[in-house]
Amino acid sequence: MSTFALERDLATQGRVITALAERALRVQLRRAQFLLPSFLLPLLLLAVIASGTSAAQQLPGFPSTGSYVGFVVSGTIMQGTLLAGLTAGIALAGDIEGGFFDRLLSAPVHRASIVLGRVLGTALIGIAQAVLFLTVAIVIGADFSGGAVGIALTILLAALSASAAAGLGATIALRTGSLSLMQNLFPFVFVLLFTAPAFFPRALLNPVLETISVVNPLSYVVEGMRAALFNSPALGSVWAGFAAGIGSVILTCCLAVWAMRSRVRA
Repeated sequence: MSTFALERDLATQGRVITALAERALRVQLRRAQFLLPSFLLPLLLLAVIASGTSAAQQLPGFPSTGSYVGFVVSGTIMQGTLLAGLTAGIALAGDIEGGFFDRLLSAPVHRASIVLGRVLGTALIGIAQAVLFLTVAIVIGADFSGGAVGIALTILLAALSASAAAGLGATIALRTGSLSLMQNLFPFVFVLLFTAPAFFPRALLNPVLETISVVNPLSYVVEGMRAALFNSPALGSVWAGFAAGIGSVILTCCLAVWAMRSRVRA
């Protein structure tokens, strides 16, 4: 079979995506200094926020969700998936600097498969993060009235969020090819996080942040998680969350493929 035919054989490219996802997971597991923060930092922030700002529940207009931990765990999941996406970008930048990416381009692999392999691996990390963070939240007092269905929908939204973050991380890594630059982008994660209603309802945000949150797709994803966990349309729209998540994945993956083609031409 010719190289052209291999690149367009769906079964072959499916195996390529799976193999690249497995490799991405192995590489990130070996680089614990990059992967662990995406698990530990959100848990640390969850503990700090839950213990120090639970009085926010007494503010007028704050929704009733039982424990404050139950409300903010969606923001914790979002933080974890954003950090996982950044870690994926760091790993890709490392592959570019180390020469593996050039060898990959010489193989009969479709450009989109290279991106999707990285995205799939990060989505699996997002699922693991969501399961861990939700378990910790339940242990320390959260009570999710949405039940198993709400938890399952939240995990799916976490996978979409991680996938979109991986697509964005891949785009930046492919455009710059710089490992050091990717490692310095951690503050960008918090900009995205705090311009979404991750830890407070949108109505209680600073007016400037509230305005920005309207155009931040993460706002709809995190509110969708909350709505699913508590089975409450007043907290957000699950379907808007999925629409924003799927749209973000498509957009960032397309940008990553475009960045890859631009890099190959250059």
